[in-house]
Amino acid sequence: MDVHCSTCGEPWDVYHLRHDAIFDTDLSEAEVKTWGTLPREGRLAPRYREKFLAAGWEFGASLLDVRHCPCCPKGARINPDKAAAKAALTQILGDDEDGLAAMLEDFGL
Repeated sequence: MDVHCSTCGEPWDVYHLRHDAIFDTDLSEAEVKTWGTLPREGRLAPRYREKFLAAGWEFGASLLDVRHCPCCPKGARINPDKAAAKAALTQILGDDEDGLAAMLEDFGL
């Protein structure tokens, strides 16, 4: 399943976001392994958000809510309607990441 960046519309595979995007950061292999064991909410703790941001990633409340990605052109602005829709779906579906992924894909978000 794919979800899309709220800024540039680039599609991202859900598996990649959950398991591979972390390798874009400068974390060591041991730190990445630790990150992989964290619960969903721990994976976006401030320290990890900073690392993701340095690698070109910005997420909302979920790894599936891609607000900016490495493919975004410099100076690109987020689509506020898409961001709001994704934030609402993330809030409604909470811990159901598979359901969230399906809804985001169904709506092209």
